Amino acid sequence: MALDSDYSVEDVAKALQMSTRWVRDRIRLDGAEHLRYGHIIRFTEKQVADLRASHVRSIVKEPVTTGPAKGSRR
Repeated sequence: MALDSDYSVEDVAKALQMSTRWVRDRIRLDGAEHLRYGHIIRFTEKQVADLRASHVRSIVKEPVTTGPAKGSRR
């Protein structure tokens, strides 16, 4: 029986060019999906892709304002 490959925290951290602490924090703080075999944490390929996609930032094309422009009257 062949199982799909699982990836360790270290594998994921290296692939995403992040620290293992960052990966573990994503699990703890963000609830990132993962597999747990006792104390061993593993990720499927889909879970790694989902983790990566959840931290993609889109480019804002319009400036973000926090209120009326200076000098404008309301």
